[in-house]
Amino acid sequence: MQKRMDRISMVAGYGILLIALFLKIVGGENRRFSLIEVWVRSLISGDFLHFWRTEFSSGIGVLVGTGIFLLLVLIYVLDALLITRHRQVSFLQSAKSAWLYFTMFFYFIFIQFYSSSMWLVLILIIGALEFLLNRYLEDKIERDRKYAESQKIEKTYNEDRKRRLAFPGKYPPAFHQVIRKNFRFYRKNYFLLIFANALAFFVLSILIFTYHTFSGTHTQDAIFDKTGLLRIFIESGGVLLLLLLLFLSFMDGLYVDFKAKHMELFIQLGIRKNTFLTMLLEEFSFCALAGILLGGLAGLIIVREPSSFSWALLLYAGLVILAMAFHQEKILRLIQFQPRKQAKADRPRQRWTPIFLLVGGLALAITFWWFYRRKSAETLLVVGVLVAALWGLFLGGGGLYVKRNRGKLGILLSRNDLFYRFHKSINVLLLATLLQVLVVGFFLPRFVTFQLTSVDDQFPYGVVAKVKQPEVSQTETILNKEKASWKKYPFVPVTSVDGDPEWEVYGTARPVMFIQGQHIGISETTYQQLRQANKLEPHPLNLKKGQWHVVYQQAISIRGQPIDWDPQSSRPRLRIGTPLESYNTANVDMIYPMRHIKSQERLILTGMFQRGLQENILVFTDQEFAEQTKKEHPNQLFLINSDKKIVPSLNFLKQKYAADKRWDSTIEPVYEKTQRKNNVITENHLQVLLLIFTLIICIFMSVGLLVAKFESEQTSLIARRKLLDQLGMRQKEQRGVLKQQVGFFTVLPIVAGLILSCGFIGIMGALRFFSIQEWLQFGRVFLLDYSVYLLGWGIIASLIYRRIEKWR
Repeated sequence: MQKRMDRISMVAGYGILLIALFLKIVGGENRRFSLIEVWVRSLISGDFLHFWRTEFSSGIGVLVGTGIFLLLVLIYVLDALLITRHRQVSFLQSAKSAWLYFTMFFYFIFIQFYSSSMWLVLILIIGALEFLLNRYLEDKIERDRKYAESQKIEKTYNEDRKRRLAFPGKYPPAFHQVIRKNFRFYRKNYFLLIFANALAFFVLSILIFTYHTFSGTHTQDAIFDKTGLLRIFIESGGVLLLLLLLFLSFMDGLYVDFKAKHMELFIQLGIRKNTFLTMLLEEFSFCALAGILLGGLAGLIIVREPSSFSWALLLYAGLVILAMAFHQEKILRLIQFQPRKQAKADRPRQRWTPIFLLVGGLALAITFWWFYRRKSAETLLVVGVLVAALWGLFLGGGGLYVKRNRGKLGILLSRNDLFYRFHKSINVLLLATLLQVLVVGFFLPRFVTFQLTSVDDQFPYGVVAKVKQPEVSQTETILNKEKASWKKYPFVPVTSVDGDPEWEVYGTARPVMFIQGQHIGISETTYQQLRQANKLEPHPLNLKKGQWHVVYQQAISIRGQPIDWDPQSSRPRLRIGTPLESYNTANVDMIYPMRHIKSQERLILTGMFQRGLQENILVFTDQEFAEQTKKEHPNQLFLINSDKKIVPSLNFLKQKYAADKRWDSTIEPVYEKTQRKNNVITENHLQVLLLIFTLIICIFMSVGLLVAKFESEQTSLIARRKLLDQLGMRQKEQRGVLKQQVGFFTVLPIVAGLILSCGFIGIMGALRFFSIQEWLQFGRVFLLDYSVYLLGWGIIASLIYRRIEKWR
C-alpha cells in the first residue's frame, strides 16, 4: 500500500512540475507566462517590482499569488525527488497539506488573481487528488479491519435484537390504553413543546406581515437603501431568526431527552421499533401542528394577509428541520432503542487554568475594542469573540473555584454540579450568561432608547431645501407666493469618501471610490443661529482654522455612524465641494485631505433625513467659511414652515438637480417632513416589535436551558436526595442546599451578564454622544425596565425550585 501511495505522490509532483514549466497559465496585460517562466523573467529583468507592476494589472497581488503557487510547486517536487531516492520526511507531508489548503484559500478569495490566472487551478486539482487518494489508501487497511469487526458485532447485535424485539401478533387493547394515559400524564411536557412552536410561528407571521405592511407605507428608496427596512431586517430580523432556531433546538432537545428517559417502559411492554417511530412522529407532528394552529390564531388578531402565513409556514418548516438536525445523533439512538450514555465524573483540568484565564481576558478586551471601533460600531458580530471570552473566563475561574473549595463540605453540597459535572455546568453557565448579555447589554438598552425617542423632535421644519445660487431667487419667489414662513442659511457641500488608511488589497494604486457621502458645511455663526432657531442655548465651539465640528443629525435610538463611510471618524477624508467623477488616486491626500475633527455631537438642527449616514452638518470657522465662499457663491439652505403643501411647487429643483442623484439616489434637494416622519415612525415600530420578540425569545431560551439541565439530571437529583435522607440531613437543610443550587445557576449568569453589559452600555452611550441629561433619563428608564426583568426572573427561579423540590 505504501508503494502505491509513493507512486501517486511522485506522479503528482512531477506532473505539477511539468505544468509549472510548460503551460502558459499566468495571464498578463500583453502575453501569458508559465508559472516558473514569469518568475525567471522578473528576476532577470533588472527591475523586479517594475516588471510585476507593468505586466499585470493587479501588480503586487499577482506577485504574492504566483509566489505562493511557486512555493507549493517546490514542496511537491522536493517530496517527489525524496521519494525517488527512497527517503521520507514526515514533516514535508504535513507542510504539503497545510500549504495546499492555504493556497486554495488565497486563490479563491483573491478574485482579480483568480480571474487572470484561472488555469492555475490545475495545480490545485492535482494536489487535492493526491491528498485524497493517499488519505484513502492510508486508512484502507485499518478501515477494512474495523469493518470486519463491526460486521461480527452487528451480526451478534441483530440476532440479539431480533430475539428481544420481534414481538409477533397484534397489540392488546390495554397496550393502546397505556400509551394514551402516558401521553396525558406527561401533558405538561407536550404543552411546553406546543407553546414553543406556537411562539415561533406567531413571531414569523408577524415578522413577514410587518415587512409587507411597512414596505407599502415607505418610499421605494427607503425600503432598499442602507437606511431603510432592508437594513433593519438584516440586523434585527436575522438575529431574531437565529434566536428562534436556537430556541426550537433547545425545546426539541428537551423533548428528545424526555422520550429517551421514558422509552424503557414501552420496550418492556413489547413495542416494535416501527411502532415506536410512528408514535414519535405522531407526537411531534401533533405538537407542531397544534403550535401552528395556536400561533396562527393569535396572529389573526394582527395578520390579515394569507401570503404572510404561507411565507411564515415556509420559514417555520426550515427552522424546525434545522433544529431537529442538531439532535440527529440522539434521535438515531432513540429509534434504535439504544440506552442513553451514562454521565461520568467530570472535573476541571487545573494545569490549563492560567491559559484559560489569559485567553478569556484577551478575548474580552478584543470584544470591547471591536464594539467601540468606529468601523464596526455596536456590531452584533462581537458575540463570536464574546463567546470565546466567556469560555476562557468561566473555565479558568471555575477551575480556581473548584480548587480552592474542594475540601469545604457546605460548598461541596450546594455546588455539586461544578465538582462532578464541571464542563457541562460551565457550558450551561456560559450560554445563560451570553443570553443575559444579549438581553441586558444589547437589546434592552436599544429598547430603552426607543422609549426615549420623540419622532416629532427629529423634524423641526416642514420642508428643507438645498438650493444652488442660480435658483435661489426663484425659490424665494415661490415661497413668498405661497405665504410660507422660511429662513435661509448659506452652506457649502462637503463630500466624504472611504478614507481608510489601511493597505488596499486590489493592487498597487488606490482605486477611485464611488461611495462618496454628501454633507452640509456651515460657518460657526450659522451653527449658533440654527441652535437659536431650535431654542437651544449657545454653545461656543472655539474652533481654530483647520478644526471642524461634526453634528450628527440622528435620534438617540440610532447607533453611532462615522462622518466618513468607513474609516475612523477622528481623521476622515473630506473635501469641500460636490462628488468627483474621477480623480488621480495618487493625489488622494490633496483631493480628499484628512481633516481634524475637534469635537462631535448628536443634535437635530435641520432634520434627520438620512439617519446619520449623510446630511450631517460640518461646522468650520467663520474665516475658513468666508475663504471658501469667496471662490464661488454659497448654496442656500431653506428651512420652511407652512400649513400648505408647497413641495409640488419646489419639484422643479428635483428636475433641475436630477444629475446629482447619480452619486446617491437617497440624496434629495427637497426633504418633506410628512413622508420622512412616517418612514421613521414605522421603522421605529418595527424595530421595537422585533426587540420585544427578541427579548422574549432570549428569556424563554434561558428558561429552557435551565429546565433542560435539571430535567436531564432528575434521576441523579432524586438519588442524591435519598442519600442525604439516609445521612440524616433535615428537610429544611436539604431545601436550603437545593435553593443554593438553583440560585447559583440563576443568579451567577444575571450578575456576570450585568457586569459585562455595563461595558457595552457605556460604549453605546459614548458612540451615540449621550449628554448628562440623556444619561439620567436613560438610567431611570433602564432601571425601571430592568427591575421588571429581575422580578420576572425571581418568579421563574421560584417555579423551577418548586418543581425540583417535589422530586422525591
